[in-house]
Amino acid sequence: YSPTNSLINSKKTYSSPTQMLEEGVNYQITLKTVYGDINIDLYEQKAPKNVNSLLFLINERFYEGLTFHKVIEDFVIQAGDHKGDGTGDPGYLVELENTSEDFADYSVGMANASQFFIVLPNSNKEDFNGKYTLVGKVTSGFAVVDSISKVEVDDDYKPINDATIN
Repeated sequence: YSPTNSLINSKKTYSSPTQMLEEGVNYQITLKTVYGDINIDLYEQKAPKNVNSLLFLINERFYEGLTFHKVIEDFVIQAGDHKGDGTGDPGYLVELENTSEDFADYSVGMANASQFFIVLPNSNKEDFNGKYTLVGKVTSGFAVVDSISKVEVDDDYKPINDATIN
């Protein structure tokens, strides 16, 4: 019996996110992981639909028990896939937003409506600019991001030992 696998398989999907954003609120989230906390300031003004989707899924406890399923040193750490193989989504799509702003070290982007990634130092930012929605930036927990980026991975960049979101 693996509690993580049962959690992953039991995640529900949705037809669309409920409206979560409130006017005038500066949204920040804390990503609690087995390695420690990562604090992220969200760009609700620049990417409202994507930030709303992220907040909706957090409110639905969608991310609890999920892992960083893709860890590529000097590129990204990525999470938010309930299937754990890079193909999962919440059942709906969110359009690209905020693609004119450039990614930087520790920027947070959306790969789809549920999967997010954190850009690592030494990555080629041109791989992200204009192609993904920029939804925020890490404000603290850089050492946690760096620790996750150094875990041992298999040939598909999946960590050998789960880097789980609590």
